[in-house]
Amino acid sequence: MMRKLLVRRTLVVYLVAILAFSNLSLSFAYWASGVAGEDVVLTSDVTFGDWEFCTPIFTAQEFYDFATSSTSLTTDNYCLRNDIDFSSFTWEYLNAHSSNQFQGTFNGRNYTLSNITIETTVSGTVYLSLFSRMNGGTIKNVGIENYGMGFTVAYYNSSSIQAGIFAGEVTGLNNVIENITIDNADVIGSSLNGAGGLFGQIEDDAELVIRNIKATNLTVLNSSKRAGGLISRANSGAGQIIIEDIDLQGNIATDNSTSNTGGIFGTFRNLTGSISRVVVEYIAEGSIDLSDGTITFKSTNYAGGFVGNNNSDSILTINDAFYTGELYNTLDKVGTVLGRKKADITLSDVYYSKVLFVDDYIPSSGSIINGTVVNASTMPDNTWWNTFYADFTAANSLWTQDGTGRPILIR
Repeated sequence: MMRKLLVRRTLVVYLVAILAFSNLSLSFAYWASGVAGEDVVLTSDVTFGDWEFCTPIFTAQEFYDFATSSTSLTTDNYCLRNDIDFSSFTWEYLNAHSSNQFQGTFNGRNYTLSNITIETTVSGTVYLSLFSRMNGGTIKNVGIENYGMGFTVAYYNSSSIQAGIFAGEVTGLNNVIENITIDNADVIGSSLNGAGGLFGQIEDDAELVIRNIKATNLTVLNSSKRAGGLISRANSGAGQIIIEDIDLQGNIATDNSTSNTGGIFGTFRNLTGSISRVVVEYIAEGSIDLSDGTITFKSTNYAGGFVGNNNSDSILTINDAFYTGELYNTLDKVGTVLGRKKADITLSDVYYSKVLFVDDYIPSSGSIINGTVVNASTMPDNTWWNTFYADFTAANSLWTQDGTGRPILIR
């Protein structure tokens, strides 16, 4: 009996200690190199409900200092504690940011970063994004609302921009981005490595998982070839890219004779990947306002519903996917799945409806791949959507349907 009492008392002591510890204010420095040459210390918190230790971010300045710091540690763990409005904050991309790499974890905790306008005059290669580059990092549970560019047309025309909302370049293993909502965002690039809604170029041998992404009013433009709704170009190597549960609507285009424009990838090059449960609606033409003018591009070559160019030796599968939109290219170089076929793609339950091919609803031919047409010039009816939707809701409870039956992703 006495032994049982001792055990119970020990447990009570442990519980009291945990409760006391949770109220302590702990310090946790920014990345080892510091910010502007100095260590910046924030108050951290411990959450026992989801067993997360993180350094909280409260203000626009704190997020900017965090996101633009030099190379992070893999153990770094940061989180938002509230929505942050950047309306009165100047986000300036500096030359030093180009060497940054994010390697830790950022949890937005379902808060939103809004009204970010990125300004820069940096010459040379610019990774125009929140984190510049990512190497083995995790980004999750965050909304992006009203994201745009504040530089001039002259600067854009003379620059070399590799762009994505979160990173211009991704390297390394175990990269994850999940549970992201994007509304009204502009991404613009001016290099061969292109522009993507989430990331610019995925480098050789990198591993990346993308899941639960909802994007509306997204515009991605590149003056050179390659633009993708999620990724500009996934490069060659032993890496693997897994993409699951995507609901994307926007405008994607390049201003180049070899456009390589796609709703998911601009170019998928010599690696392995899969795309599952996606609904993509995009037009291969778009405009982005800069500080003193507007850039407008219209793709003229190799546009695909999901992939612009699937390069040789690629192994790519697409399952449970639907595309609708407008592909403005010559008839032999647009496809509802793929705009340029250098390697076959394995398809399962991949469909399209109401796709404008150049100037009519007659599908193109040539070295492209089309999905299975449901209705040529109209959207599917509710009965068809219900059948198509079954695999979505069985795999992920974040999917629901709108009034027409179309699957929509909620977060």
